[in-house]
Amino acid sequence: MTNGKIRDRLEQLIKENGETYASVSRLLGRNSAYIQQFMKRGSPARLDQADVVRLAAFFDVPVRELGGKATNNRKAATPLVLPVNMFTDGAGRAEGRRLVDRNWLAQISSEPAGVEVVVVEGHAMSPTVSEGDEVFIQLLGRNEALRDGLYVIRGAHEHLIRRVALEPRRGRYSILTDSPDFPNWTNLPRRGFEVLGRVIWIGKNVP
Repeated sequence: MTNGKIRDRLEQLIKENGETYASVSRLLGRNSAYIQQFMKRGSPARLDQADVVRLAAFFDVPVRELGGKATNNRKAATPLVLPVNMFTDGAGRAEGRRLVDRNWLAQISSEPAGVEVVVVEGHAMSPTVSEGDEVFIQLLGRNEALRDGLYVIRGAHEHLIRRVALEPRRGRYSILTDSPDFPNWTNLPRRGFEVLGRVIWIGKNVP
């Protein structure tokens, strides 16, 4: 495939998916002008194979459409694309996608297909998680057993990250915050709250 056709195809994918040159550059971990320079100035002349693999996974197209070489071990080489949601202390809404190394994700989750990224809003769980942090959650079924830990819980009008603790009384739970400015709930039956997923990884912003 010629460089011109590669650029045309990438341009089409960027527009169809509502992305920008800058957002795709950031997706690759490059400076924000990287893709624009490739598209408009021909620098670099061709994208690295690793970048092509990431873009193909993100846009869900074969690597050859973007000038890459097909690999015999696609599962190992291709990153996973995870949905990113704004859940905490606000209405759930999709915010985009993240590329995640498949092998790394398998180390923290036995079911990588059931993992989503949540961007934290609010301060109820500060300092454990703060506004703008990103957490990975393992989606859970409605009746799955819980253990002590951080979870995303469906509230009356929003989704909340809270600490769930098993109480001494069988079948009773506490839902706790880490900030004294927000309320706790205790002595709740399992049917008294709905859990969407358990937090399995926290990515914090560094001041």
